[in-house]
Amino acid sequence: MIFSIYNNLKCAYKVTPDEDKLMQVSDKLLMGVNGDSGDIAQFSQFINKNLKLYSIKNGYQLDTKAAVHFTRTTMADILRRENPFILNLLIAGFDEKEGGQLYTMDFLASCVRLPFAAHGFGGLMSIGILSQYYKPTLSEVEAFEVIKLCVREIHKRLFMNLPNFGVKTVSKDGIKTLPTISQASFVGK
Repeated sequence: MIFSIYNNLKCAYKVTPDEDKLMQVSDKLLMGVNGDSGDIAQFSQFINKNLKLYSIKNGYQLDTKAAVHFTRTTMADILRRENPFILNLLIAGFDEKEGGQLYTMDFLASCVRLPFAAHGFGGLMSIGILSQYYKPTLSEVEAFEVIKLCVREIHKRLFMNLPNFGVKTVSKDGIKTLPTISQASFVGK
């Protein structure tokens, strides 16, 4: 799974055709998760439901930074007390004051804000491409083309069959799903 940020626009893609690992947590907050399927479902639902409960109780949603802090604290508490979740997260959101934000969090609950990020096997092959082409001023179309470059590289080098990559963006307009990238996207190029 790869997730990258371009200024006020975040683009993400997943590698599993049968499940969506890019979960909408709130109107302008998206969480990309990779790891064990059971851990993904349980942890994602827990975070999602608790953030919804907070918004119902208080009449407003947490901003991106606060939601990341809650998620990190939850993961750290579970790591110390129970059977830990073995997950890697990328959390992207848009706030009116802060603009676009991207945080990466590993299974040990260490968290950092970055301009672009990638994880998983595909991330190892894509981080160089993201680093080379990243500019804070990229448009949605340009960012989508950079992601297509990453997918093309993954299709060339990765030994697993990963046919489809779903793409979602987070911006001031909310979360939007872009066209799926597949092998057919590269025919004739």
